[in-house]
Amino acid sequence: MPVPAPSRRAFLQGCAAGLSLALIRPALAQDAEAPPPLGFRELADGVWLHTSWKKVEQGWVASNGLAVIGPEDVLLIDTAWTPAQTVTLLERVAEAAPNRPVNLVVTHAHDDRLSGLAAVHARGGWSLARDETAQEAAGAASIQRSWSGESTTITGGGRTIELFYPGPAHTRDNTVAFLPDSAVLFGCMIRAAEQANLVAVPDSDICRWPQSVEAVIARYGKAAKIVVPDQGEPGDAGLLSHTHQLAKAEAAKSCSPAG
Repeated sequence: MPVPAPSRRAFLQGCAAGLSLALIRPALAQDAEAPPPLGFRELADGVWLHTSWKKVEQGWVASNGLAVIGPEDVLLIDTAWTPAQTVTLLERVAEAAPNRPVNLVVTHAHDDRLSGLAAVHARGGWSLARDETAQEAAGAASIQRSWSGESTTITGGGRTIELFYPGPAHTRDNTVAFLPDSAVLFGCMIRAAEQANLVAVPDSDICRWPQSVEAVIARYGKAAKIVVPDQGEPGDAGLLSHTHQLAKAEAAKSCSPAG
């Protein structure tokens, strides 16, 4: 059942609620109001992991995204969690890749994916998301371009990137991104090895999450060598089977046999 718009906007804050404590970094006692530094490290040649933060009751929660750096341009796959952190991210990108335009792919309509949209646009970059994501985000931000259907292939950061919609899971509109030349797969429906719970939000689809993970496994399970979850440490394709087990367990508790 669709979540009413006000409730949905209240939850467009990323995936903080219900997180395993293993994914929460306590704030430093001497600086409890400041987030940990923005994470920015290279996972594969030209493919960087960016990690930003939001404070919840238990402490600081991380959110992952990618920066794909090519010789002529940079493609962000999701912004940082806040506009200010996205500005810092863009500064880090500029240090690593001076004088290159930075464009953006948004994987779903939550704040940890698109809060920095205006910062990207202000620097002349374009933004792209699947049509459902663009529609969901319309009340909070304006995504400039959209794509439709099950998948599309784009060029960004000097390489080919495939965007795939496996079906509803973490959100109704969640997509994954795959970089064939570096075998990197990223998606917010994927859970880290240290995460012992699926972590659902009001617009999650618990009952179809297992089938959606199965679609990702069928398409990328053998090809993906580095798998980046929404939060926590990257791993290998084992994160897909781990997520599948969590999703099946939650669906067994929450859904009828017919799904």
